[in-house]
Order: sequence, then structure tokens, then C-alpha cells
Amino acid sequence: MKKIFLLLLLPLIVATTCEEDHLNSGFETEFIIQNDSSIDLILLQEGGFQTTIENGTSFLLASDLNQETNSINPSETFAFNVINLYKTENDNFILAYKQEPINDDLWTFDEPVTNRYNYTLIITDDLLN
Repeated sequence: MKKIFLLLLLPLIVATTCEEDHLNSGFETEFIIQNDSSIDLILLQEGGFQTTIENGTSFLLASDLNQETNSINPSETFAFNVINLYKTENDNFILAYKQEPINDDLWTFDEPVTNRYNYTLIITDDLLN
């Protein structure tokens, strides 16, 4: 009798575990900082985290999921609300670039794969203070 009960219960267990996967599924938008400037930049994030973005490299700032088949604009994401990039001079951090509020017009949009979106902020020497 226990075996029959387990066999009847198994589809219910499998069905409910699939629902949890559905909650984490969606259409991903990635937000990337591309450092095309001539210097290395340091990104300071909430919580005191700092990341060096070397010149000529890119950094994945954040990603966000959307249940709809469209992208999330940089100004609409909850992953970040300000970008502060610093340069170092004599071991001091000097603010080189600030974006607050987030300006969607400064980000380049791309859809490298169907329903996967990228917004890239390209930092050049002209943008730096």
C-alpha cells in the first residue's frame, strides 16, 4: 500500500518542483561597463565592494530577469541606481565618472541571442572628468 501511495504522490512532487524553476526563469538583461578609456577605472559599489575595470576590458555590472519578452532599461533595474567610477592618483581615489540618475541614452542596446538582452555603457576618455 505504501508503494502505491508513493507512486501516486510522485507526480505531485515532480510537478511542484517544476513550479519553483518557473519562478527563476525569465528573459535576462545584462548590464555591462566597457572601459575604452586609456586608464584603469575602479567601480565602487554598495557595501564597500570595489572592482578594477582595466582599460580595454568589460565588466558585468548586473543582470536582471523579466517575465515578459522585453528588456529592462538601465534606469528601470533595481540592481543599481548610480554608477561611480574612480581613477587612482597617488593612492587616492578621484571620481572620474558619475551617472546619477541612470541615463538610458548613454547605454548601447544589443540582443546577442533571442530574448537575451545587453545594455553596455562604453566609457571613453571624453566621458571622464
